[in-house]
Amino acid sequence: MNITLEPEITKEEYIKLRSTTGWATIKPERVDALLKNTAFLVRAKTEEKTVGIARALFDFGYTAFISDVIVEPEYQGKGIGKMMIEYLISKVKEKVASDDFLKFNLMAAPGKSGFYEKLGFSKRDEQAGWGMCLNLNS
Repeated sequence: MNITLEPEITKEEYIKLRSTTGWATIKPERVDALLKNTAFLVRAKTEEKTVGIARALFDFGYTAFISDVIVEPEYQGKGIGKMMIEYLISKVKEKVASDDFLKFNLMAAPGKSGFYEKLGFSKRDEQAGWGMCLNLNS
């Protein structure tokens, strides 16, 4: 299978991919805003079909947040998610000096933390400071 990575996605493709996750629905006008305000984005395509997306929000200082890592269910387990994460990390790293402190944060979907651990991410514990979130209108 030939996978290509591209730094763009349409609103319709994003909405379609997100619908495969069971996550909260995002209004189309909000999708326009989130795509516009994403620092780095990557979509995975095969045979002209978009099968994955991942985004990075970055402060261009030291912290990046990886969001919306989605691979269509029938394409999972084929290395696409890894390719997209590595792409985003490389794009962020291009914007800082090689010796600058850089921290990537993310929230893994239930059952997906093992995928990120294989890529070098670690779960936070109380000693490192628990990660937390606040969901409104969910």
